Amino acid sequence: MLVLYFILLSTIFPAIHNRCPIDQTRDDRPTLDTYYESPSGHFWIHYDLDGDDAPSLDDSNQDGIPDYVESTAEAADSARFILTQVMNYIEEEDDDNQKYDIYITGLSSSLWGLCQSESGGGSFIKIRNSYEGMSAFCNNETELLWLTVAHEFFHAIQYAYRSNLNDSYFRELTSMWFENIFVPNCYDFLDFVDMNSSSLFNNPEKGFDDNTSGQVGYSLALYAHYLSTIIDSNGSENQMSSSIIREIWEKYNGGGTIFQSLKYVLEEDKYSTGFSESWIDFMSRNMFCSQYDDMNNGVYYHFGQSLVDPPYVEHETLIGNSTINNEIFIKDDRVSINAYQATDQIIVNSEFISSEVLWYGSLLNIGEIVNISNLESYNNLSANESNILFFIFSNESGEGNMNLILNISIEGCVDINAINYNPNAIIDNGSCEFPIYNSLVSLYPNPINISSTDLTIIYDQASSSIIDMTILDIKGRLVSDKTFSVLPGRQYVSYNTHLDIPSGTYFLKVSSNEDTEVLKFTNIR
Repeated sequence: MLVLYFILLSTIFPAIHNRCPIDQTRDDRPTLDTYYESPSGHFWIHYDLDGDDAPSLDDSNQDGIPDYVESTAEAADSARFILTQVMNYIEEEDDDNQKYDIYITGLSSSLWGLCQSESGGGSFIKIRNSYEGMSAFCNNETELLWLTVAHEFFHAIQYAYRSNLNDSYFRELTSMWFENIFVPNCYDFLDFVDMNSSSLFNNPEKGFDDNTSGQVGYSLALYAHYLSTIIDSNGSENQMSSSIIREIWEKYNGGGTIFQSLKYVLEEDKYSTGFSESWIDFMSRNMFCSQYDDMNNGVYYHFGQSLVDPPYVEHETLIGNSTINNEIFIKDDRVSINAYQATDQIIVNSEFISSEVLWYGSLLNIGEIVNISNLESYNNLSANESNILFFIFSNESGEGNMNLILNISIEGCVDINAINYNPNAIIDNGSCEFPIYNSLVSLYPNPINISSTDLTIIYDQASSSIIDMTILDIKGRLVSDKTFSVLPGRQYVSYNTHLDIPSGTYFLKVSSNEDTEVLKFTNIR
């Protein structure tokens, strides 16, 4: 119900979540009535005493300074202290008077705040004069003020690392991340996870930097939380102790792209991983969003995962006593996801044929994430109609192809047709029924010395057909291909290759108009 509550609330506030358009609005500094110097002496908070731009003038301590202005100053001092003194980011660029200016104004209804860089160096911040009712995930106006100040001030520090280029997505990603560290009870950043067509959960298979706009970056903040808790374990208890995001900014300060900087930092000895590995684990964990109510599990990296629905992925239906062969395109900057749901209690035996030397994969089933990276197969997986199986793949470098082959049988049932070739089969006398289908029953001998022995294939054919038989090596490369004309019924096909190929694992792929199936065999020289 909590997830539904937030979804309903977010439909009420669809137009007020643009947050901060980095450098899209080029305005002069506002001229306001007066200013207040923050307790540290570093910030000047500018505001009007009346008119449309004026904040609430409530003054609970009767010191002549509105509470809203004092709160803004305290937030700015605190954010700067944490970023520069605790988390060791570099300082922002100040004006000539060594002060940093924040302007409280009556911004448009769709704008929370902005940090605007200036051509001569330095920057300034504008924030709203009220945050009442601005968020579906946080109803405390003071906390919304504080997180906005923190968000925009982190942008000021980012400008000190490097002027704004084609990197708004990472600036917003990291500012959304820091605002939640700074105000941990406010989860407004979650409203962007599946808010629009460009967001992360609506595009779980999209490349990490396919779109570098700030709107995309809003929805990527969860990845920063993943990096600073799972990859950098120093932040597992308190993300202020994590340094990985700062290290990416420091690397980016020296040139190149954000994505190159991210990959470089991940591959350093300190973390000894890669983007593909981290991204596939991150996306795998996201598939369990809303399944748990707290952090007492081995999946979540952030409590916010309990408050949002997982990415939606179209899924295929698994039917007992059948075979599925999906060809999958894999790249190193994204994941490829195949999802399946059974119609009955089934057993799934899966095989993976890849053209790549190294690929990464996760298998998700009933709260469990199994690492299947570079495996040849994963067998005896039990599934039913109450859960969805996810196979998630990524490539180590560049792009390639792989085949995912699923051989599905109904748990507790034996195909009565199997008796024809397996006299030891035990038939379940229950209500198991099996359709008539083309079936690659078996091949023999296995193991085989294919250079001197014919490979015999037993194949059940529902109708007359032309079938293509292909032998592939473990990397999915073509070894041999032959075409046969077969009649209905059980066929015994002799595949005479006399191939001079090394010992190892190979696959026989049989394709007709109706079906494609694969069996594995071993060649021994």
